[in-house]
Amino acid sequence: MLIPAVVGLGISGGCFGTLTTVVLPRFFGRAHLGAIAGVQMMVIVIASALGPSLLANFKAITGSYNGGLYTCCLFAPIVIFLMLFVQPPTARKANRR
Repeated sequence: MLIPAVVGLGISGGCFGTLTTVVLPRFFGRAHLGAIAGVQMMVIVIASALGPSLLANFKAITGSYNGGLYTCCLFAPIVIFLMLFVQPPTARKANRR
């Protein structure tokens, strides 16, 4: 499991770098990039605290991490599904006119 973990971490780090340097300025412009990056970092820190708590609670209640891990695996498909309905901010401004 070491190799998939290393590959997954590398891919997620590469996607995060692309997200912060290309997608965010394209969607929101460069004027408020610092504030957006701050909110993004806040969400990362909160998720870093909630994830282990979720897993610890599942371990305490069920005696296994499996339920918590499966619960965490549900987040990715949910977010991908919700992304289908998100419009770029520039498209939303054009629709209001």
